[in-house]
Order: sequence, then C-alpha cells, then structure tokens
Amino acid sequence: YFAHHLATLGVTAARGAAVNMVSVPRKAKEAIGAVCKLTHADGRSVVCNVEYNQLEPLLLASGHAAGDVNDASSGFSPYPGSINGLMFDLVQYAATLAATGGRIDEFI
Repeated sequence: YFAHHLATLGVTAARGAAVNMVSVPRKAKEAIGAVCKLTHADGRSVVCNVEYNQLEPLLLASGHAAGDVNDASSGFSPYPGSINGLMFDLVQYAATLAATGGRIDEFI
C-alpha cells in the first residue's frame, strides 16, 4: 500500500534526511516488526527494525522489566510498527555507494 509515499517524500525533503523509514502505531506484542533505537554500551546507536518475536526478549534482557506494553495515554506501544516503507535521497545514496565501493555499514 503506497498511500504514504507523497507524505513521506515531503517530510524527507523538508528535513533533508538521507534515509527515512515509514512506521505506524503498533499495539504491544502485535506481530509486526518494531522500529527501535538500539544503543551500544560505547554510545553508538542505530535505528532499525526489530522483528516482533525478538522485541520482548530484547527488552527484558536490557532491563525493561515490563517488556513491550502499551502506553497508558495513547494505548499504543512506544515502539511503532515498520511497514517497510523506505525513502532515500538518491544523490546522497549514490555518493555514499561511490565512496564506500558499495559497502554500507548499517542498513535495515
């Protein structure tokens, strides 16, 4: 379903983003990948999709004792669902590919 593409294009261009990922509200424990910011012990971080069957174990192992639960005010999980809508700035993407010989360190 591609209804989001024009809105995504506008937001991506307005913010000057090299890459943008589309997400939707998600109920806790819903069977859809969750968009999460993962932070390493050394401070490096990456925003990525965590598969729904891996999210709960990841949260529990990282000290989130309640796991994936809905926010009381919104009724949704704090981890939105990924619908695999990606938007790339092709000029920046091509320059990155040229500079790295086609290797990208982190990719969803």
